[in-house]
Amino acid sequence: MYQPKVDPPLAVRILIMITLLLAIGALSLLMILHEFGHFLLAKLFNVKVEGFSIGLPPKILSFKRGEVTYSLNAIPFGAFVKINEEENDQNKRSFFNQKTSEKVAIFLGGVGMNFIIAFFVFTLLFTIGFPKSLLPSNYLISSSASSTLVKYPLNQSFLETGRFLSFVLVESLKGLKIAFGKIFTHFDVSDLLGPVGLVAITSRSFEYGWRYGIYILGLISYALAIFNLLPIPALDGGRLLFLFLGKIFKKPISQKTETLIDNITFALLMCLAVLVTIKDIRFFYLH
Repeated sequence: MYQPKVDPPLAVRILIMITLLLAIGALSLLMILHEFGHFLLAKLFNVKVEGFSIGLPPKILSFKRGEVTYSLNAIPFGAFVKINEEENDQNKRSFFNQKTSEKVAIFLGGVGMNFIIAFFVFTLLFTIGFPKSLLPSNYLISSSASSTLVKYPLNQSFLETGRFLSFVLVESLKGLKIAFGKIFTHFDVSDLLGPVGLVAITSRSFEYGWRYGIYILGLISYALAIFNLLPIPALDGGRLLFLFLGKIFKKPISQKTETLIDNITFALLMCLAVLVTIKDIRFFYLH
């Protein structure tokens, strides 16, 4: 029997829109803070920073303060920091001329920021009450707290957060191995999530309450840190790989070569992102 489609009440539609905007804003903030981590470390080591952009082009407005051009772009998702990488021995403030330890620190600035956010989120949850329903079934809880919440004193929350992040790291690496295996053997992207999927999951989690929302944000922030450390060109881990290869062979890989490899890898990642986005739209919005 045909059932006519009934639109949700206006209040429900407004709530859905609010949670959707909140999710987009929260995810964008994670990316901005990631780039801000690179920005802070570059400034700390007196490396010249030429620009810091929020969002994706086209550009809406920009202003220059000191030597940095700050830009706000039209698409409110992501961010980008431009650091001077000129291969010129005379430019002492170029990234190219910094010590290896300082280069590593700058590369890890974004990952470090994402890790700090995740650590703060999970410490907060373990301190005020972590819903047991959010913990994986194979994660052993060292608490006899209430039937619904896991709660610790602050000092113990730090330790439990470290244990939880170690657990998530191991499970994430297992999941990445399976996901990449499916991609290379069957071109199957079902285990991957793109921006659309992340927004959908985050917005739906906030509908269940703020604890659920920040839990998902903590997981996403930690996942960004893990993913960015993978030795894939165009990611922070790829930049570290090129740096270490240059030290091993006692000759830095040229900026031209690295840029070419990064651009090719980035193009492949964008193609993969398109496929994942199509899959996410079908799964989350066309069911």
